[in-house]
Amino acid sequence: MGGNAKGELKRTLSFKDLFFLSFGGMSPLLSILSYGAFAITLAGYDAPLVMIIGTLLVLINGVAVTQLSKRFTSSGGYYTYAFQTLSERLGFDTGWVYIFYSTLFGLAYLSGSVFIISTVFRINPYLVFAILMIPSIIFLMLGVKLSSKYALYAVAIEVSFMIAIVVYSLFLTHGRVYLPNPGIYHIGAGDFFLGILFAMGIPTGYGSITPVSGEVKDAKKTVGRSVIAVILGGGILATVMVYAISNLILQNHIIIPVNYQLPVIEILKNNFSRYGYIFYYGAAIATINDGILALLSFGAATSRTLFRMGYDKSFPSFFSFRIKDNPVIATAFTSIIFILIPLAMFHFISAEITFIVLGTISSLAGLFIHLITDSSLIRIGLRRGRRLIMRGANSFFSYFKYFDEFILAITGALISAVVLIYSAYSTVPYYTTIFLTWIVIGFILSEVKSIVTKTPYMPDVSKEGKIVAENLLKVSVGDALIPGNSCILRLSDTLKSAMEKMISKNVSAAIVVDSYSRAIGTLYLVDILLLPQYEIDNGKVYHMKIYKPVNINVNDDITDAVRLLKENTVPVLSVTDDSGKCIGMITERDVLLRIGSVQKPALD
Repeated sequence: MGGNAKGELKRTLSFKDLFFLSFGGMSPLLSILSYGAFAITLAGYDAPLVMIIGTLLVLINGVAVTQLSKRFTSSGGYYTYAFQTLSERLGFDTGWVYIFYSTLFGLAYLSGSVFIISTVFRINPYLVFAILMIPSIIFLMLGVKLSSKYALYAVAIEVSFMIAIVVYSLFLTHGRVYLPNPGIYHIGAGDFFLGILFAMGIPTGYGSITPVSGEVKDAKKTVGRSVIAVILGGGILATVMVYAISNLILQNHIIIPVNYQLPVIEILKNNFSRYGYIFYYGAAIATINDGILALLSFGAATSRTLFRMGYDKSFPSFFSFRIKDNPVIATAFTSIIFILIPLAMFHFISAEITFIVLGTISSLAGLFIHLITDSSLIRIGLRRGRRLIMRGANSFFSYFKYFDEFILAITGALISAVVLIYSAYSTVPYYTTIFLTWIVIGFILSEVKSIVTKTPYMPDVSKEGKIVAENLLKVSVGDALIPGNSCILRLSDTLKSAMEKMISKNVSAAIVVDSYSRAIGTLYLVDILLLPQYEIDNGKVYHMKIYKPVNINVNDDITDAVRLLKENTVPVLSVTDDSGKCIGMITERDVLLRIGSVQKPALD
């Protein structure tokens, strides 16, 4: 079977499944061995403070994603948010960049695992690559539910190992601890902010959650809770680990040689007494899980984004093909890309350099994704705030309450923009060029797609065409009105009934009339759908912002309706009689149906 008609996958993931799948995608231990090591190197004994700040900054964007996840529960995540709230083209561009981000981010952790395992055990990197890739592809092809089950047990074992490291490090320091304080442990401003940048790279596993929303039970609640839980859980665990290592370095006066390729893992080997080698090899083995978990988490996110873009025709529709609710073509394509990219890069550069290249470029792409996501919430929050203000008298503080989502999104956008600009400026120009080139290619493809899929208007100037045009001039707007198809609302109608009426009549907007049946505005279905459920259940039409209606007389020509729809870029027109009362509405579809019913004459 190719799948169901609804265009969605079966909802099988619980909060527990989603949490462990995305938490595993964060690659907890590998994050500490890489990003955490950079944070310690830059911030020194203030590294735990840097970790806390980085986690809080990530949390701001996470809360913004949570707000959007309550409104959109289908697959696609960030692509869907932009597609539904901004525009089809921005949706395509967002999906294009997200696929780039999630693919490279997952492969960055894979490369990091290959580097650590091949360095510690002195195994050929290609063999390590095969050991990691084969089970990952098998789990991906079998479905996200099975992947989440593997993630649950793998994460539980790895977190237990990390807790053991923390506890034993405290034993080695005889319980001595310290308080991070930039006033005591001096650090340059540049290193401090750069350390925050690396700290923000750790609790980012939540980036793989929203694309699988279509397979999550009770997605409106579960997705948001998972996002916050992963950020806080990952941030707290990373902070504790970084503090334990920093504390051990301080209390035991450990000197880290500059030639250490893996400073944290070398500390485990050389400074954990007689158990050092156990922790040393244990950490290396644990990174096997990290590599597999990253591929599972971000592989699922990539394939689900491809699936949704295929279903929406943003990408070729064959990506939406599924067997038993498994998007097999999207998953197979993702698996092939996951195999080819690292193999090609390992041929020219080492696994260590591959990790740095892919990690840096994907981080830039991730910041861009969050900037677009914040823009989606900015638009929703601004509309929501204006609508709430229109309800009546407001105090100064009520403005902050009404525009809370807008303020949150603006804050997240500013943080993402500043970090993105700073990162792009500070990193190797070659990496920034690759990132920007990918964005430009996406914009070009978006324009080409728009041109190719657009049906050109080819005027028929034949004798037959002229007769048809003359016949159209004899068709009035009243002839195009379809009985029972108009969606007319009053200010006192509930939002729930208004939404149900528009959906049942398959229209994207409705005409709002006053007590004298005069058209006073147009209400859009999307504005209702963007509201939280409790506002839909309790709100009235007069609570909403309605837009100025575009009227047309029932006796006007149908060609006038075409012109008004085009000039005003509206989906519906209010049809009025000679007294100015609204007697119905006409949509673009109604006009096309009436035009299509004009028969071409039989010519001799």
